[in-house]
Amino acid sequence: MESTGKEIVLENQGEIIFKGYKFFILYPNSGKTMEDLIPYTAILIFASHGAFSNFTARRFRGHINPKINLKPLYFLRPSEDSGKYINTIIDGSIFDVNQLDSIIPSLEQILMKNEKAYTIPAVSFEAQQVMKMLTLAYTRDRKTIEPVPYIFSGINYAYPGISDSFEFNDEHRVFEILEIAEKEGFLTSDFYDKTHYCNSCNKGSLNYRPVCPKCNYANSSTQDIVHHFPCGYVGPMSDFTNDLDDTLNCPKCNKNLRHIGVDYDKPSTLHFCKKCENKFQDFDVKAKCLFCDFDNPLELLVEKEIKTYTITNKGENAALFGYVATQKDIEDIIGTVKYDFFVMMTKYEVERIRQTEGQSNIASIYMANAGELFSRIGKDAQRRLIKEIVLLIRNSIRTSDIISFKNASTIILSINDIPKDVADKILREIIDLLNKLIRDNFDGLIVDFKSGIQQLNFTSPYRKQIEALTSKFD
Repeated sequence: MESTGKEIVLENQGEIIFKGYKFFILYPNSGKTMEDLIPYTAILIFASHGAFSNFTARRFRGHINPKINLKPLYFLRPSEDSGKYINTIIDGSIFDVNQLDSIIPSLEQILMKNEKAYTIPAVSFEAQQVMKMLTLAYTRDRKTIEPVPYIFSGINYAYPGISDSFEFNDEHRVFEILEIAEKEGFLTSDFYDKTHYCNSCNKGSLNYRPVCPKCNYANSSTQDIVHHFPCGYVGPMSDFTNDLDDTLNCPKCNKNLRHIGVDYDKPSTLHFCKKCENKFQDFDVKAKCLFCDFDNPLELLVEKEIKTYTITNKGENAALFGYVATQKDIEDIIGTVKYDFFVMMTKYEVERIRQTEGQSNIASIYMANAGELFSRIGKDAQRRLIKEIVLLIRNSIRTSDIISFKNASTIILSINDIPKDVADKILREIIDLLNKLIRDNFDGLIVDFKSGIQQLNFTSPYRKQIEALTSKFD
């Protein structure tokens, strides 16, 4: 037991109770699993050993369980080699347990945000990773997700909240998750840098070096090319030298070369490969992957933009209220088409009614509390329910009409060749059937279905008509 004035700190095999919060000091070889540490308010990672503390911090942040990956983490006695990236994924450092009071304000802020964050598992791995990234940013009051140069990253940069979820071999999938989040409207991006990756394994550890254009060997010698003005002879410097003295003699006219710029000049250089003895003036440049050993021609390297991401209002709302699936999860459901295809078909339908003066409509159905609904059932049941919803809608419209998902909460469909009032009646009947589907399958759960309908016209751009229909639900 250690007294710190008004407060009492109790220590017992790494446990500390301070101001009502329960801390655990995590040492190397402590014997604790990640799950063992869930009951503690915060973890103090003993950080004198840099490799241990860095690895442990990444394990916490990479864990799929939000009770672990959102855990407040502090370094105790940090070493100087933690690095910039590791400092972005921990919540602070202290040099002695007597300094616990200094981290209490940040700890309480994190705990308050953790309580508010949505932590129900999403439908797919991709959606889980998007949610994990957004909730970590929300609970740490970060509006941006920035790339940090990191020597231990397979892609040269690491993104807090997402990079630690991937093993070294799969780290290039970070870009896939970020692109999904941006496409779904949770992030916007700005250019930060550009880098290149191996064409064979997508790693960024590349050794750029000049090689022989004939055999790709990297070891060569170089000589100046000499041009003798009086007789016009051009050759490597070795043609003009001898073993007796430093005098340069032309092999063609046997005259001495005395003054550069007067008797001769050196217009270029010539390289001699030490493997195949090829003579060449211009090297090829290859990028050898230090991971898989593939020798990349520069034109085959995978070029990638590195971006800084800003979290949108929609992204913040997802951290609070949930996000259950990506467009990728729902685009393969039988009876639906991809959203991009739906947009294109709407364009064609607008052109058709321009020529036929027909009447067609697009409609949307929005599940306002989709997160609450999907949190009540398991991952497999979530996908089954989405399929049931699609089947119900499909049976209520004609086979020529199409259904798509803008996202996991918003369904959009066409109801063509009928007046708007008839289409509106069909839409109301669909909503009634959906409410019955939920009532019959989920006791006590009421889903807040919202809907909208838009009669297509050829005076307004088709994309704006779709946006007018769905923007109020975004």
